[in-house]
Amino acid sequence: MNYKSLINPLNTTVEKTLLGQKVYLRRLTSAELDDYNDKVEAGRQARLPSRELSAMGVNLFLAALVNEDGSKPKASERPTADQLMAAHANADLLDAVTLVQRHSYGTLEEATKN
Repeated sequence: MNYKSLINPLNTTVEKTLLGQKVYLRRLTSAELDDYNDKVEAGRQARLPSRELSAMGVNLFLAALVNEDGSKPKASERPTADQLMAAHANADLLDAVTLVQRHSYGTLEEATKN
């Protein structure tokens, strides 16, 4: 048996409607989530402006966007964090980021069932 195949990511693509659009999301890796949490914690300790902390969350959402087949879209096909923050309310962006986190931690399916 080739256990090296365990490092191949699973296709966990789900279709959701976020920010008024149908999007496809993948689960973020454990390393991606840890990096995000570390950056946010460091940003808070460094007293970074709220806008920079918000951009970190929006970038987490953007990192989870995939095409329907699970492939990553080109950077030119995605908006930037600044563009999304200029176009949407904080509550809507927070919903998108929270949904990505729940999907990545494996709790989205449980929340959808309830």
